[in-house]
Amino acid sequence: MPTRSRLIALVAVATAAIALAGCSAAAPARPVAAEGTPAAAPADRARPQVIAIGDSIAFGKGVLPDEAWPALIATQHGWTLTNLAVSGSGFVKSGWNGDTYRQQVDTALGLHPDYILIAATRNDRTEDPELVTSSADELLGELRDTFPRARIIGITTVWGADQPPATVAVVDGIVKKAVTDVGGTFLDIGYPLAGHPELVQADGIHPNAAGERIVAKTIEDRLAPLDVTS
Repeated sequence: MPTRSRLIALVAVATAAIALAGCSAAAPARPVAAEGTPAAAPADRARPQVIAIGDSIAFGKGVLPDEAWPALIATQHGWTLTNLAVSGSGFVKSGWNGDTYRQQVDTALGLHPDYILIAATRNDRTEDPELVTSSADELLGELRDTFPRARIIGITTVWGADQPPATVAVVDGIVKKAVTDVGGTFLDIGYPLAGHPELVQADGIHPNAAGERIVAKTIEDRLAPLDVTS
């Protein structure tokens, strides 16, 4: 029969083994890139900081993170990007994880952006326009109050290969007013993917890598004459 000291030693070994097993257990799987929220980029104050607030298209659903239009814009200008966009979200519409633009802005308020990219979204097209208006006005006001020197750049909804309904123009108008009311720049990029199924994924909604490049180029074409990124 084991002695008391032998039993104590065996218990200690077993406890250590259990602890090690707990440490090496696999963590819960992170949502796939098409549906999660990217982690904030490491701070690099040698370069201008930019944050992106948006939906699945700004996030880059179905493409690599560096192929999404905010990443392409940031690379073009040498900015360090923190992409806060969440698939399915809007000013009012909740995304895959329950977040709206409210939670994205809350995160942004703890950062130090030089530029803020914010996109109108198809996800709000069926929401109450009054609620979209109040949310857009509130969130843009908070961003401006917190970051008086940041350049806020808004864009119209990025639509897919078909023609958008009239409700999309309503959302775009709401976001345009909210952005310009706080001294931001709002870019009407039209619908560069409409009529081009080769630029979108099988769902007909989300740009593929080529489509994201077209969206980024269209944004750049609107930005260039305004000299808002100098």
